[in-house]
Amino acid sequence: MQPEKKKQRSVQLAKLQQLDPTQKQRESLSIYKQLFASPEWQNATVIATTMSGDIELNTLPIIQQAGLENKTIVIPKTLPKWQMNFQIFDQNTKLVKSKFNVLEPENGKEVEKQQINLILVPGLGFAQAGNFRLGFGGGYYDRFLSDYTGKTVSLVLSVQFFEQPVWPVEAHDIPIQSLIKSEAK
Repeated sequence: MQPEKKKQRSVQLAKLQQLDPTQKQRESLSIYKQLFASPEWQNATVIATTMSGDIELNTLPIIQQAGLENKTIVIPKTLPKWQMNFQIFDQNTKLVKSKFNVLEPENGKEVEKQQINLILVPGLGFAQAGNFRLGFGGGYYDRFLSDYTGKTVSLVLSVQFFEQPVWPVEAHDIPIQSLIKSEAK
């Protein structure tokens, strides 16, 4: 792992932890509104998202909206050798904390990659130039996205947005197709 990326991850984690909750809520509502109106969301029937951690944009409203629209939600499960798959998340899914302290499905049904129409790709930082992201450091999403042909969107709070990447972009870094950032101030 590059030291510059590791350092920038620490900076971004601190920014997210210090984000004013009221501002975060305003920004989140703006982002949800844009996401639900987007063609990527409107055209998707199977949507991949994470079970968000405390510092991240809350994905529960996204999961709830998908349910209201009869869309299938799938969430990631980490596997050996830095791989992951996505499994259906519904009322029967049992969640357990992973070694990364993230909730993952324990008993989910795996969905094939080509069945997923839209992946909401998480990260710590996002650059408008090139739509590159600074991930959490495991490379799980870059590996998964390397041959994914569906739509990718990242939801970007103000403290996560950069005009240009302030971290090294490497050959294996997969750009995101669309960034949705807050319009709230």
